Amino acid sequence: MKLTDYRVHSFFKSAPQLLLLVLALLLSPSGHTAQNQEQAEQELQQLKQVIGQLQKRLAENRSQQSDTEKAIQAIDVKLSSVSKKLRDTQSKITHNKRQLDQLKKQKTEKNILKEQQRKQLSSQLRSAYIAGQEEYIKLLLNQEDPAKISRMLQYYRYLNEARIRDIEALQKTLQELQDVEQKINTTTLELTELEARQKQQVTQQLSLKSQQTAALQELKEEYQNQNSRLAQLRKDEQELQSIISSLQQTLEEFAPKQSLKGLAKHKNKLNWPVKGTIEHRFGSNKFENKVQWNGIVISASSGQNVHSIHNGQVVFADWLRGFGLMVIIDHGQGYLSLYGQNESLLKSTGDWVEAGEPVATVGRSGGSSEPGLYFEIRYQGKPQNPLGWIK
Repeated sequence: MKLTDYRVHSFFKSAPQLLLLVLALLLSPSGHTAQNQEQAEQELQQLKQVIGQLQKRLAENRSQQSDTEKAIQAIDVKLSSVSKKLRDTQSKITHNKRQLDQLKKQKTEKNILKEQQRKQLSSQLRSAYIAGQEEYIKLLLNQEDPAKISRMLQYYRYLNEARIRDIEALQKTLQELQDVEQKINTTTLELTELEARQKQQVTQQLSLKSQQTAALQELKEEYQNQNSRLAQLRKDEQELQSIISSLQQTLEEFAPKQSLKGLAKHKNKLNWPVKGTIEHRFGSNKFENKVQWNGIVISASSGQNVHSIHNGQVVFADWLRGFGLMVIIDHGQGYLSLYGQNESLLKSTGDWVEAGEPVATVGRSGGSSEPGLYFEIRYQGKPQNPLGWIK
């Protein structure tokens, strides 16, 4: 047996084993993925149960709030809803305008093509009328050479087929042009409706922001007593700490998360969650040298996007007294990032986010006097100085 024949024989002999190996490799990951997906679903359900219990406890605590605090919460939540709808409307307007520009461009191109096809067809018909018909009749009457007659007949048949194709192409262009014009009319009408809706939502938003300012002034008057203000701030901090502890305990019970490796390797490398200036620094005085800031406050414009500093899973997205609309993201290995005072929340509990992905928009919910972002990083439940983590 030749060496080449031996190799071919060996390959076919081992082919069944190779096929089984390939099948095993192909089937194994899919089973593993299904198992991971099932596990992720169980974890999410467990997390949602904990969140449900937390929200129930928060609702009980909120029943003890003053009327002004309840009003602020109601305004914040309603403003969040209106702001989110406005954002969606603006996104649709942008999409429709872009689509309208593309349709108008298509219309221009179709009109140019239509004129070119009409000229070409007109020229063919004119030539056929002037010369084609007469020559064709002469061929039949003169009874010229049969071979020549056959060739000429074939030639005229090709010309006729070409004209038919040109007519069909023109019909198709005219139909496409009609469809484009219909789409332009529909898109223009939708755009008009969206812009009217946008105007209405902007009016609602401004009205709610005005109510928010009035409610905040009432809250400040209620807190003229320093002792009551200090007690409230401490109570807010305790409530947040309680939530984080409950979340941390639940997260520790989960099996290792798919790709959440924590933030340890990203110190001084993380991007800012929002562009702005630091209004309050970590550890600085928050009230009467008795309460300090556990995070930083970044002054920024209302409606500006708030971005996740790293990939992770949203484990809390709700209104929290003293912190307003809050998003908490689990990054794994005991690391959490917190984003408060938001105008609207763009993510819900259980959502997975990538680094840099918008999770909220800047606001002044929770009784903040100026728009900005309250931002924290925690490790094993303990506050870390965010400035030591972001670049």
